[in-house]
Amino acid sequence: MENQRPDGKHIAQSPFFKTLLNRAEKYLQHPMQVTKLLNDAFKKATAKKSVGAIAGEVWESLQLLSKMIKAAMAGEYKGIPSTTLVGGIAVIIYFISPIDLVPDFIPVIGLLDDATLLAWFMTSIKSELDKFKEWDAARPAREETGHETSVQNTDTSFGTPKYSNQPEGTVTDYPRTDQ
Repeated sequence: MENQRPDGKHIAQSPFFKTLLNRAEKYLQHPMQVTKLLNDAFKKATAKKSVGAIAGEVWESLQLLSKMIKAAMAGEYKGIPSTTLVGGIAVIIYFISPIDLVPDFIPVIGLLDDATLLAWFMTSIKSELDKFKEWDAARPAREETGHETSVQNTDTSFGTPKYSNQPEGTVTDYPRTDQ
């Protein structure tokens, strides 16, 4: 048997991957399952991050793809065609699946087919990724947690002379009535 490197396009055309596309379409109807899928992919990528340069590239691509899928599923990003969304979810399903065309228990090579498929997919949607990056860069700044900063409409004048006959900054400790 000839030992060939996996080719992302051939993987994407395989009957196995076509079944994953069908599963991905079903995921679209269940945003919480997509979130769990993305979390599982993040865990696997984190565990494999130290495998080498290929794993580092997979990590970066996976983060970008996950970010785009999350934004689309949340309804925040509208610029992604449904075929790209389904394809991206199918690629992530393939990535987390331990048994695929090259099983993950085979050291290094088991990750190679996953990385190859992901690289091929990311290349095939490059223009869409570029649009997403532009859109994402134009969004409001987010905190380190990754959540958008929300504008608080809280009245910060509590405890000031407006609400009290005490000077600003004075805090009154009222006795508890539930004891």
